[in-house]
Amino acid sequence: MTNVLGRFDFDVIAKWIRPGEKLLDLGCGDGSLLRYLQEQKGVLGYGVDNDPDNVLACIRNGVNVVQFDLEAGLSGFEDGFFDHVVMSLSLQTVRHTEQMLTEMLRVGREAVVSFPNFGHRSHREA
Repeated sequence: MTNVLGRFDFDVIAKWIRPGEKLLDLGCGDGSLLRYLQEQKGVLGYGVDNDPDNVLACIRNGVNVVQFDLEAGLSGFEDGFFDHVVMSLSLQTVRHTEQMLTEMLRVGREAVVSFPNFGHRSHREA
């Protein structure tokens, strides 16, 4: 497994994505995953984050980004518009997870979700 930008899940997620797909990255942080997928797979996409600092970081990274609270749902996006909707290391921060997963599958053909390994030694020793 390749460590990309300090993240092992980037390579795993990239295996699910086909070149040129339309992708939505929820809780995108600084946009690193979306940028990686743009470079590796030529995806066309948007990131979504609520933190103004993350939105600015996305802009600096050349990533299309929309700022809004995921708790409000994804009503601003059309049904089936995206090939994939990705939520990497963010689902645990959403209060209504079932609603979020339903919304992800409404706006995208497939959803990819990754979770942090809270049982890993580095988390237990923190």
